[in-house]
Amino acid sequence: NGELFTRVYHHPILPRYTLPYVVGHSKLAHGDWFRSALIRAVCYCSLIEDFTLERIYLELTCLANGYSIFFVENNVQHFFGYFHADTMRYLKDQTIYDKFRHDWFGFMTMQYELSDKLQTFNDNDCLIHLNYLYEFGPKCQFNQQFHCLWSESFNQHQNLSKDKAKVQLTTKHQHSLNSLLAGEKSICSIQ
Repeated sequence: NGELFTRVYHHPILPRYTLPYVVGHSKLAHGDWFRSALIRAVCYCSLIEDFTLERIYLELTCLANGYSIFFVENNVQHFFGYFHADTMRYLKDQTIYDKFRHDWFGFMTMQYELSDKLQTFNDNDCLIHLNYLYEFGPKCQFNQQFHCLWSESFNQHQNLSKDKAKVQLTTKHQHSLNSLLAGEKSICSIQ
């Protein structure tokens, strides 16, 4: 006659508020880690209070490691905006959180279906991979504008129309001087 609840476990002996070590573009990697950790919190935390505490813990981890409040706010806002749950950030309503978790697990099903579609396009040699240089900025706007232009230009094309081909955009990042020097150092130490 009890209730089962789950939450993220933090080992009491391990140091708190540490970020994983990354090689390369640390700001981007830690942004990805932050988003992944929030997604993990949604999976593991069945109660809104536990999710909120985990979100605050993750925010404090980034702040304690020198990231700006802008970096943290931008990542949190992007997370809630991406899943259309902006109001859930400030409300502590268990019913809304339960619906959010249900929708999120449905989102994962959609991701698996999209992955299968991409694999089908790839198997039929109809998947086009394009890479472009990107450091920081309105990447989402670029992707949307590119796809609009592609659709307008190739709408009637027999092989490149939206229904027959899939264009997948991928970014290549400018590495910071620090990461380039770290890469050179590791190459020199190996030789």
